[in-house]
Amino acid sequence: MAVSLISPYVAADEIKLKEAADLLAETGHPISVSTLERLCRRQGVPMTKHGRANAASWTELLKLHRNWVNSRPGS
Repeated sequence: MAVSLISPYVAADEIKLKEAADLLAETGHPISVSTLERLCRRQGVPMTKHGRANAASWTELLKLHRNWVNSRPGS
């Protein structure tokens, strides 16, 4: 009998990083999926796998994006 992996972290507002990147592009400050993944790893934001795609909390991604935009030159 196989045991399935159960993640202790399940965000109520989980979104795939690709979908998040598409939505964040509408802010005028586009960000790539790979940058979102890197920021999540650096800041300890939990990600879960959905097939081949990573997903994370939309709330946490918004915070990461805000901080990323504010840290860029000319912001």
